[in-house]
Formats: sequence, structure tokens, C-alpha cells
Amino acid sequence: MRTRILQNNEILAFDTDLIGSYSVCVDISHTWWFVDQEPRPDMIYAMRHAHEHLMSDIEMLESHVHIRELCFNGHELEARYQKQKIGTKMHGVDLCDEWPSMPYAEGWNDDAYDLFLEPGMVFCAESLVSPENGDFSIKLEDEILITETGDENLTKYAFDPRLVG
Repeated sequence: MRTRILQNNEILAFDTDLIGSYSVCVDISHTWWFVDQEPRPDMIYAMRHAHEHLMSDIEMLESHVHIRELCFNGHELEARYQKQKIGTKMHGVDLCDEWPSMPYAEGWNDDAYDLFLEPGMVFCAESLVSPENGDFSIKLEDEILITETGDENLTKYAFDPRLVG
């Protein structure tokens, strides 16, 4: 294992899966700026793009939406971020992590899932924005509870205001 000490004025992106209260899986990601200067404009832009991607996909999460709609609709990452994106836009989480998986459109398989969202289901919306040949990545992921009237974001941790700009 390679170890490295985080330096001042660097980004730390952290993705964690853990077992929380009542043996329910928790899967969240956040990105922070470690600080005595302001982050570069390209970092702020990438963070805003990742945040827009995440929020756009969260807006689609509601009861009675089919998983296929989630895969084929929503925010598109810019071309410069396509090569290093993660394989899923969203995925389920509860007693089992990562099921069902909601890939981007190019990863859709017609035989994979025939599932409509129902109240009580929990999904993680996530984004990875990492410029090709860049020196940083932005990783965001929030857990969302599907309700009768839409959704409830279960992730209460705020995004880094220096990176959001």
C-alpha cells in the first residue's frame, strides 16, 4: 500500500461505505479543500459541475419512476469528464449495497432490471468529475429516501463552500 500525507492546498475526495444504525448500509462521498489559498478555478468549476450532476439526478428520484428513465435521463457530464466517470449514476442501498445499479445510458442492459421506485427505497445518487490527465477528482454521493411525495435527502453533511464557490 502506498501512503502519502495530504498537503496544504490539495483536494481530498472520500467515498465511504459502512454499516450504520440498525445494520443499514450508509454510502456517502464528499470532497474537501485543504486550505490556506483559494482552490483553482478549474477545481471550483469541476465541483459545481459535479454538484449540478448530483442535484439533477436527485430531482428525478420519486415514487413510480422506472429505473430505465433514471439511466437515460438527467444531467450529462461534459466530454472532458466522460473518460474517468464512474459506472453508475445511482444505485440502491439498504441491507445490500449497490443494488439495483442504475448505469449511464451506455451501460444499460434491457435484461437487467424491470423496477419502479417505491416509497421506502433508498438510493445513492453520485458523481465523479475528474478531468482527463488532471491532478484532482471531485466525488459526491448522497443517500436519498423515496417518499410518497418525492424524496428526502438523508445526507446532512454540507458541501465544502470553498469548492462550491
